[in-house]
Amino acid sequence: MKVPAITRMAGLVKVEGDAQPARSARMFDPYLTTTHPLASEIAGIVVANWNHGLPARRRRLKDRDDKAIRDMVRAIVANLALAAFEGMEPPSIGVSLKDAKRKRSRYDRPGFSGLPRVIAVIDRTVDLLSLAKSSRKGTASAITATPPFAKAVAGSEFRPHQFHIARERETIWLSRMTRDYAAGTEERELIDYRDTEETHRYRDEVGKINVALQAADLALHWNNGPPVATSVRQLHRSFNLPPDAPEGTERFDCGGRLFGGWWMNLPKERRHLIRIAGEPVADLDFASMFLRLAFLEAGEKPPEVDLYAAVPGLEEPRWREGVKKAALAMLFRTTPLLRLPKDAKGLLPPRMSGSIAREAILSAFPALASVFEQGKGLGLMFTESQILIAAMLDLADQKIPALPMHDGLMVPISKATPAARAMQDAAERICGFRLPITVKATYA
Repeated sequence: MKVPAITRMAGLVKVEGDAQPARSARMFDPYLTTTHPLASEIAGIVVANWNHGLPARRRRLKDRDDKAIRDMVRAIVANLALAAFEGMEPPSIGVSLKDAKRKRSRYDRPGFSGLPRVIAVIDRTVDLLSLAKSSRKGTASAITATPPFAKAVAGSEFRPHQFHIARERETIWLSRMTRDYAAGTEERELIDYRDTEETHRYRDEVGKINVALQAADLALHWNNGPPVATSVRQLHRSFNLPPDAPEGTERFDCGGRLFGGWWMNLPKERRHLIRIAGEPVADLDFASMFLRLAFLEAGEKPPEVDLYAAVPGLEEPRWREGVKKAALAMLFRTTPLLRLPKDAKGLLPPRMSGSIAREAILSAFPALASVFEQGKGLGLMFTESQILIAAMLDLADQKIPALPMHDGLMVPISKATPAARAMQDAAERICGFRLPITVKATYA
């Protein structure tokens, strides 16, 4: 396949200063790859020029080095092409160049320590990207597709099934989040933990779920919106260390939600376009799950009402989402809520402060006084994740495809009833209570 539009000499743009937030919506994913011939063509160009720069006695790369370079090039092309494929203009990816200088861990794709050098070879040989280097802690450098490459991608007809996640990716993640509120930055540190019987079990469970998802017939009907790479469906489970966990702590009872599926970033207004085995989907959700789990944590039976609509003075539907965000903030924090969370502003009555919302929530749920503001949120999230995992494993045994959405599942509309039953059965096994299920939507 000829790629004349992208084989001209190019200058890699190096700009000191801020580039892209480290936790931006699209960071470079070394495990993302593509089977599109364009990526193989570019990889061949880079390898040929790499060999040309070697001394005559070493003109032929070792097989493992040749493979590593080609894998890195395919990953770069896949990341930029997917950004272009999904409508980002210009296609841009955050990338951490310091990763090449640190000790490799279970999260690193083997052979990718040479990424900066591969970028330098691309600089000399292929008009593919420009690099904006970051010198600020908490922000990433950014690689941006050049206009010729973006044009080549647009004309090469990438298809959803041509993007994939490499199978060797770690599926059990442990991390610690640190925030610099003065600088307005945050950084997530991945912990290279030691495997135990527990982590092996969790990895086996996620592996079984991924096998079921890989075999599932998943599609997204096109409606003039950005296309979506529906073959990117390998999930991983992310555990979080509490902020006050001592250095060297390794524990897997906080967080634990599943991430990585293409449907998780799909706007709500496009979910009606999802098809599982050719069917529209039913969106099933545990009703007021976090507050109900908080009641169980306090040793109390949860009320049967909609808990986020049970705060006196805030019963109107328009305030429900604001109450939910304030209540969740009270479950995660360890100090009294004085200011509303940023994402709750505008969702509660004008001039309602965090302290007023706090008092209203405490008065509505006095039984939760021992749970609120005790930093129990990550533990409750773990219980939530255990329930979803158990339900998905049950559904996998029944050959019912299910797409997780944190505390809910999307299933073929014809399977809504057995899926809801599996969710309630899982809740009863994990926390001893059949949590109620709501059908948020049926996209028939």
